[in-house]
Amino acid sequence: MARKTKAEAEQTRCSILDAAEQLFYEQGVARTTLEEIAQTAGVTRGAIYWHFRDKDDLFEAMQARAALPQEDVFDALASDEGGDPLLGLREACKEAIRQTAADERRRRVYTILLLRCEYVGEMKATEERRRRNAERMIGRLESIFAKAARNGTLSVVWSPKLAALTLHGLLVGLFVNWLEDPSKSDFATLGPDCVDALFASLREPEETRASKRSSSPT
Repeated sequence: MARKTKAEAEQTRCSILDAAEQLFYEQGVARTTLEEIAQTAGVTRGAIYWHFRDKDDLFEAMQARAALPQEDVFDALASDEGGDPLLGLREACKEAIRQTAADERRRRVYTILLLRCEYVGEMKATEERRRRNAERMIGRLESIFAKAARNGTLSVVWSPKLAALTLHGLLVGLFVNWLEDPSKSDFATLGPDCVDALFASLREPEETRASKRSSSPT
C-alpha cells in the first residue's frame, strides 16, 4: 500500500475531527464510540489511533480547533502594564461573543463542551483539564483587574478576585443560556450589552478619580 502524503494524512485527520464534532454534538460525547467516528469519517479505527492516542486526545484536538484569538489577547493584557486594561478586556470579551455568534464551528464545539459532555469515566482527564483551564482564565482576569486597581480605574467596591470571578461567571452563563436555545435571544447584541453593563459598574467614575488626584499630595 502506498504511503500517504502529508497532505492526505492531514485530510484524514480533519475528516476524523469533523466526524467526532458532528457525533459529539448530535448524541453527546459519552454515547459516541470511536467505531462510530471511524464509520462516519470513512476510515478505520486504526486510522484514528494513528492520529490520536484515545478519545480524550481526539476531544482535545477538536476543542483546540475552536480556540478564540481572544485567549492570546487576555495573556497580552495580563503582561502589558500600559494602556487601559479595562477597556482592552471589555472589547476582547465583546469580540469573543460576536465571533462565536458568527462561527458555526465554535457554536457546535462550545455546545459540546458545555452541554454535551459528561465529564466522568473516560472523560475524567478532560474534566481535570477543563477545571485547570478555568482556573487559569480566572487567574489571567484577576491579573488584568489587579492592573486596573493599581492605575485607579477599577472601582474600589471591587477586588480583582471578585471582578474576575464575576466576569468569568457572566461569560459562562451567557454562553450556556444562549447555546441551550440559540433562537430565544440575540446573543450577538445582548451578550456585548451585558458585558458593557458589567464594566460600567467595574470602572471607577472619572469624577472620583479626578477628586483623588486633586487631593493627593504633590
